[in-house]
Amino acid sequence: MAEKDLYDEFETITDQLNDISKKVSLLKEELSKTLEEKEELKIENKNLRKHLEKMGYEDKDFNGNKLSYSRLNLESLYRKGFHVCQQFYGTHRKDKEECIFCTNVLYGSNKKKKAIKNR
Repeated sequence: MAEKDLYDEFETITDQLNDISKKVSLLKEELSKTLEEKEELKIENKNLRKHLEKMGYEDKDFNGNKLSYSRLNLESLYRKGFHVCQQFYGTHRKDKEECIFCTNVLYGSNKKKKAIKNR
């Protein structure tokens, strides 16, 4: 009976190894597709940036300062109608209404600049 148990255990381990091998193959394929898509998106992003430069798009805030890439991403979300402020982050803005909290996140607070000017 011990030989039967040993054979059954061997079969179980073999089946598990086959399952793992299949999962690894599937993950490898998915990783390849994801890496391909990533590279395609990089190229597309580069081309879009060139196109925006040709169109005269300037990535500056209200005061003429350049926005960081992270703020440009937030600005894009804001333009699509989403809040980017801490209070309502990710929720839709009703009828794309302006949000003072979001604009403060994107372009900074004018209060600090006014306080510095008044000194």
